Amino acid sequence: MTIQQVEEALMTSLHQDKALASAISRPLNQILRPDGTFDLVDMRRHNYIEHDASLTRLDARQGDNYTFQPAMFQAMLKDARGGPVTVRSLARSYNRRKKERKADGGVALPWNLWFVNIVQTVSFLNTADTGGRLMQDVMIPFYEEERIPETILNNNNTRTLMGLLIYAAKLMVFIVLG
Repeated sequence: MTIQQVEEALMTSLHQDKALASAISRPLNQILRPDGTFDLVDMRRHNYIEHDASLTRLDARQGDNYTFQPAMFQAMLKDARGGPVTVRSLARSYNRRKKERKADGGVALPWNLWFVNIVQTVSFLNTADTGGRLMQDVMIPFYEEERIPETILNNNNTRTLMGLLIYAAKLMVFIVLG
């Protein structure tokens, strides 16, 4: 694939504006082959796009940082306290995961990956465009089946970079406030 193809897919399928699609695609530059292409396996290169501190995957030092971990997903749902996943519940998940990583010997992410982690934590919330509330019927297909639910694909509202940054800023506030 090329970065241009990814941007086009994000704009067409997920209704992202050019600024958001470009911002999400830009980090792919660091994994491009000399011919300007990459494939999904290239995205696994540790500490480029893939990084430790995922809410649903183990860290690289634990041996398998690619495979979805159902128990970690359930912990994220539990952080929502019986309700939908929100920025506030994602902050609880983020703080919980940070404590878990510290307790089992994980080190802090470098600054550039810390910001990537913050943005990735709220990116599905922005992409789903469901009013800041992710219900399980949207979360389960995305995480457990690795597919975008039709309700998201059929929602033609434009997702924006500003919307993503607002969610990221709210997340950082809730992380600090606890």
